[in-house]
Amino acid sequence: METKHSNAKAGGRKHLKLNIGLIVFVGIFFYMVANGVAYFTRNHISFCEVQQGSIVDSDSFTGLILRDEAVVSADSSGYLNYFVNNGDMAAKNSSVCMIEASGASNAKQDTASEFSESDYSSIREQVNSFKKKYSDADYSHVYDLEYQLNNIISRIVSRSNISSMSGDVSGKYSVMAADESGVISYTYDQMEEYTTDDLTPELLTSRSYEKTQLSAGMKVDKGSPVYKIIYSDKWQIVICPTAQQLKRLQDMKTVDLVLKRDNIKVSADINVFEKDGTSYVSFDLSNYMVRYCNDRYIDIEIVWNNYDGLKIPKSSVTSKNFYKIPIEYLQMTDGSDEKGFYIVSGEDTEFIKPTVYSQDDKYCYIDCADIREGTELKNPSSGETFTVGEVVALKGVYNINRGYALFRLIDILYEYGDYCIISDKMSYGVTLYDHIILNGGDVKENQIIY
Repeated sequence: METKHSNAKAGGRKHLKLNIGLIVFVGIFFYMVANGVAYFTRNHISFCEVQQGSIVDSDSFTGLILRDEAVVSADSSGYLNYFVNNGDMAAKNSSVCMIEASGASNAKQDTASEFSESDYSSIREQVNSFKKKYSDADYSHVYDLEYQLNNIISRIVSRSNISSMSGDVSGKYSVMAADESGVISYTYDQMEEYTTDDLTPELLTSRSYEKTQLSAGMKVDKGSPVYKIIYSDKWQIVICPTAQQLKRLQDMKTVDLVLKRDNIKVSADINVFEKDGTSYVSFDLSNYMVRYCNDRYIDIEIVWNNYDGLKIPKSSVTSKNFYKIPIEYLQMTDGSDEKGFYIVSGEDTEFIKPTVYSQDDKYCYIDCADIREGTELKNPSSGETFTVGEVVALKGVYNINRGYALFRLIDILYEYGDYCIISDKMSYGVTLYDHIILNGGDVKENQIIY
């Protein structure tokens, strides 16, 4: 009976079987969770590469063009033809246009057959120039191309009409000559007589501007415009600046402008004046007037400053304390070109050579870790002593080329927006393509970057 009972008890025990696969899986799971938590909770360190770059401090404006110009009206009714191309110079008393009463020449012409290789070349040149400068952001420049092509067509039509009329004295026509020498334009906008006395803020911000282009073969009535003549190469661009921009311009006599359509940089004289309580600035120029003889408004950019150098984010800039020591205590040992300091040690002196990170005409700057506060320095030449203690914070960045953070000094030449331009000539500074910490306040010196 006992044996049977014992066997029954033994048969009722449960044996625990270990599942090795499950244990490994659980271990891996907890390891991944721990790493995930560590990754998302730790401070992520980002870096960037030092690049060559530039910062341009500039402001853009749309300026109003004022010139010494006049619109010439027809002395009779009829059909227009031109002797002078748009943008060309006409001498005093030279023929500019012809007005034919009947329009017979226009009926005879076959313009397509009058195109020369030079005409096709001019059209290709205009189209290719437009393609190089075109941007969807400046779609309105399509109209500039239209004006240029219309001027070329007008020139060809005029040439054809005048040629077909050679020797034909039966037609009634009149020839109009220039009263003075000047540049001829076949675009007018009824603002030709405007001066600075006519300025208003609305005139500079108007979006309802319209201009009219004249072309060969067009029928005109007596007294209506037939061409515009510009008497001088001198012209003005007028803007209405903000108070801050005005203050900057008042301190200047000349300024560099960029004529944005052609990316031309010019130097202009500045004239600041006031009318009806509003301040205006005019830029006086004597070049490139003929390129804009058909325009009344022009997009310009004032370049205040332009700096080239190493470009870094402002967020990478931090600071570090250095001891400030008078430059006369920086000495050289006999027979060596190495520089250092003589420190007072009891009644003797000891020569040390800490790294001089930076120096100017009066002071040199030593890492606080290289020398103790209260150290007494001696100038052997004068016998004077100096106690180390004055601290100054110098700007720099953390270089991580070696895998850990090393402080490097920087000399900021210019800063604008989120970036600054620094010198590449600093001792213990940064060089092109160095890797630096993006946010300088995120790390400490000698911290290992992983």
